[in-house]
Amino acid sequence: MNKNSVIRHFLAAVIFMFALTSHAALIGFVSNPTTNSLDWAAAVAAAGGAVNNNVNFDSHSAGALQSNFYLASDGVTLTPSGDVNMVQFGVGPNNGNTSTPPLSSGEGIHIASNFLFDGGAPSTLIISFAMPVAGVGLVTIDYYNPLGNNPLTIEAFTGASGTGISLGSFSSAAFNFQADNQYFMGLFSTAGDIGSVVFTDVNSMTGDTTGIDDIRFATINSAPGPASINQVPEPASLALMGLGLVALGNWRRREAA
Repeated sequence: MNKNSVIRHFLAAVIFMFALTSHAALIGFVSNPTTNSLDWAAAVAAAGGAVNNNVNFDSHSAGALQSNFYLASDGVTLTPSGDVNMVQFGVGPNNGNTSTPPLSSGEGIHIASNFLFDGGAPSTLIISFAMPVAGVGLVTIDYYNPLGNNPLTIEAFTGASGTGISLGSFSSAAFNFQADNQYFMGLFSTAGDIGSVVFTDVNSMTGDTTGIDDIRFATINSAPGPASINQVPEPASLALMGLGLVALGNWRRREAA
């Protein structure tokens, strides 16, 4: 592991150790397209969590999505609404607008495999868990949002199927990830109380078609107590988390210069 990677993971771990000493908080990993999944994984590791990578559609046959395909093996139910309901094989949707800035290679080109196809119309995918989890993330493929007018959102709830208390939501970054680059969106709850996540393709303004792959989730050893669900981080812990985030942002800007 090189020096830059060590620094990045250390800063991410510091942020989350402070978060874990406070009350419940939901943290999003959407704003750093080249490192979102690494930062999310570092947060999970700092909390002593274990990541499940099985919901990757590789064992799911091409064709209509089977909502309960991963229920018995992994405790996951996928409920689509709209045109996010077909599994297909390939590198990705491979749309052709690769020139409109700002461009991002994200976390690299998606390697040909099965993925969930999301058409150009508004749609939602609800990811429900048989037992609460601490972290959830997914990879989008070939996403187009350089003008910020084609947002994706990811929202966590305490109950299954988008029910219970909303823990918070985060929206996608404004970049062009075509053609077939990967952009990871993730969430982490310090209380480990995520019962479901609702992933929403908000509008059809651009007619963008995308792919969804590698749905990941993480559990931590300590189960959330009932009082933790409605609590928010204490001011002191928020300040410490903020300092960590500022340090992480300053380091990334220096690296980009």
